[in-house]
Amino acid sequence: MNVAICIDDDSGMLFNSRRQSRDRVLIEDFIKSAEGNKIFIRSFSEKLFAEQNVIVNDMCLDEAGENDFCFIEDESLIPYSSKIKTLIIYKWDRKYPADFVFEMPEGFVLTETAEFQGSSHEKITKEIYKNEK
Repeated sequence: MNVAICIDDDSGMLFNSRRQSRDRVLIEDFIKSAEGNKIFIRSFSEKLFAEQNVIVNDMCLDEAGENDFCFIEDESLIPYSSKIKTLIIYKWDRKYPADFVFEMPEGFVLTETAEFQGSSHEKITKEIYKNEK
Protein backbone atom coordinates (compact mmCIF):
# COMPACT_ATOMS: atom_id res chain seq x y z
CA MET A 1 0.00 0.00 0.00
CA ASN A 2 0.94 3.64 -0.29
CA VAL A 3 0.64 5.93 2.72
CA ALA A 4 0.69 9.71 3.09
CA ILE A 5 1.20 11.69 6.29
CA CYS A 6 1.71 15.35 7.25
CA ILE A 7 4.39 16.51 9.68
CA ASP A 8 5.92 19.76 10.86
CA ASP A 9 9.64 20.58 10.98
CA ASP A 10 9.97 18.58 14.24
CA SER A 11 8.06 15.53 12.86
CA GLY A 12 4.97 16.49 14.88
CA MET A 13 1.61 15.16 13.69
CA LEU A 14 -0.93 15.91 16.45
CA PHE A 15 -1.37 18.13 19.47
CA ASN A 16 -4.06 17.36 22.07
CA SER A 17 -5.56 14.81 19.65
CA ARG A 18 -6.01 17.50 16.98
CA ARG A 19 -4.28 17.88 13.64
CA GLN A 20 -1.73 20.65 13.58
CA SER A 21 -2.87 22.15 10.31
CA ARG A 22 -4.83 21.48 7.14
CA ASP A 23 -4.31 22.54 3.56
CA ARG A 24 -6.72 22.19 0.64
CA VAL A 25 -3.95 22.17 -2.02
CA LEU A 26 -2.12 19.39 -0.17
CA ILE A 27 -5.28 17.23 -0.25
CA GLU A 28 -5.63 17.91 -3.98
CA ASP A 29 -2.00 16.85 -4.51
CA PHE A 30 -2.57 13.64 -2.57
CA ILE A 31 -5.68 12.82 -4.64
CA LYS A 32 -3.61 13.33 -7.83
CA SER A 33 -0.84 11.11 -6.43
CA ALA A 34 -3.32 8.27 -6.04
CA GLU A 35 -3.94 8.34 -9.81
CA GLY A 36 -7.39 6.75 -9.69
CA ASN A 37 -6.48 4.04 -7.15
CA LYS A 38 -8.63 3.51 -4.07
CA ILE A 39 -8.08 6.08 -1.33
CA PHE A 40 -8.67 5.11 2.28
CA ILE A 41 -8.88 7.54 5.18
CA ARG A 42 -9.62 7.08 8.83
CA SER A 43 -12.73 8.80 10.26
CA PHE A 44 -10.39 11.32 11.92
CA SER A 45 -9.60 12.76 8.46
CA GLU A 46 -13.14 12.76 7.07
CA LYS A 47 -13.57 16.56 7.21
CA LEU A 48 -10.52 17.05 5.00
CA PHE A 49 -11.98 14.87 2.26
CA ALA A 50 -15.64 15.92 2.48
CA GLU A 51 -16.15 16.28 -1.27
CA GLN A 52 -13.76 13.56 -2.43
CA ASN A 53 -14.40 9.98 -3.49
CA VAL A 54 -12.69 8.17 -0.60
CA ILE A 55 -13.34 5.14 1.58
CA VAL A 56 -13.65 5.89 5.30
CA ASN A 57 -12.32 2.92 7.23
CA ASP A 58 -10.57 3.09 10.60
CA MET A 59 -8.88 -0.23 9.80
CA CYS A 60 -7.52 0.99 6.47
CA LEU A 61 -3.89 0.17 7.28
CA ASP A 62 -4.95 -3.43 7.86
CA GLU A 63 -7.32 -3.69 4.89
CA ALA A 64 -5.75 -1.60 2.09
CA GLY A 65 -4.48 -3.50 -0.92
CA GLU A 66 -1.08 -3.28 -2.57
CA ASN A 67 -1.95 -0.34 -4.86
CA ASP A 68 -4.34 1.46 -2.52
CA PHE A 69 -3.53 4.80 -0.88
CA CYS A 70 -4.08 5.68 2.79
CA PHE A 71 -3.98 9.14 4.32
CA ILE A 72 -2.99 8.81 7.99
CA GLU A 73 -2.93 11.56 10.61
CA ASP A 74 -3.36 9.79 13.91
CA GLU A 75 -1.63 6.41 13.94
CA SER A 76 1.91 5.04 14.01
CA LEU A 77 3.11 3.39 10.82
CA ILE A 78 5.77 1.24 12.49
CA PRO A 79 3.54 -1.87 12.83
CA TYR A 80 2.65 -1.63 9.11
CA SER A 81 6.09 -0.84 7.67
CA SER A 82 6.50 -4.16 5.83
CA LYS A 83 3.16 -3.60 4.05
CA ILE A 84 3.94 -0.03 2.94
CA LYS A 85 5.66 0.20 -0.46
CA THR A 86 5.58 4.00 -0.83
CA LEU A 87 5.50 6.62 1.91
CA ILE A 88 4.57 10.20 1.02
CA ILE A 89 5.53 12.76 3.63
CA TYR A 90 4.14 16.26 3.39
CA LYS A 91 6.10 18.69 5.56
CA TRP A 92 4.75 21.98 6.82
CA ASP A 93 7.39 24.69 6.78
CA ARG A 94 6.71 25.42 10.46
CA LYS A 95 7.02 24.07 13.96
CA TYR A 96 3.80 23.48 15.84
CA PRO A 97 3.22 22.16 19.35
CA ALA A 98 3.04 18.36 19.14
CA ASP A 99 2.44 15.46 21.46
CA PHE A 100 2.21 12.77 18.75
CA VAL A 101 5.37 12.55 16.65
CA PHE A 102 6.05 10.58 13.48
CA GLU A 103 8.63 7.79 13.68
CA MET A 104 10.19 6.84 10.35
CA PRO A 105 10.03 3.09 9.78
CA GLU A 106 13.30 1.40 8.86
CA GLY A 107 14.14 0.55 5.28
CA PHE A 108 12.67 3.56 3.48
CA VAL A 109 14.80 5.49 0.99
CA LEU A 110 14.06 9.01 -0.26
CA THR A 111 13.47 8.90 -4.03
CA GLU A 112 11.82 12.22 -4.85
CA THR A 113 11.33 15.69 -3.39
CA ALA A 114 9.10 18.54 -4.57
CA GLU A 115 7.88 21.83 -3.14
CA PHE A 116 4.63 23.64 -3.77
CA GLN A 117 2.60 26.49 -2.35
CA GLY A 118 -0.42 25.41 -0.38
CA SER A 119 -3.62 27.23 0.48
CA SER A 120 -2.51 27.86 4.06
CA HIS A 121 1.27 27.44 3.85
CA GLU A 122 3.68 29.28 1.57
CA LYS A 123 5.83 26.18 1.21
CA ILE A 124 4.95 22.52 1.56
CA THR A 125 7.64 19.93 0.88
CA LYS A 126 6.57 16.58 -0.51
CA GLU A 127 8.99 13.71 -0.01
CA ILE A 128 8.45 10.29 -1.52
CA TYR A 129 10.13 7.28 0.06
CA LYS A 130 10.27 3.73 -1.28
CA ASN A 131 10.47 0.68 0.95
CA GLU A 132 13.76 -1.05 0.22
CA LYS A 133 13.12 -4.02 2.53
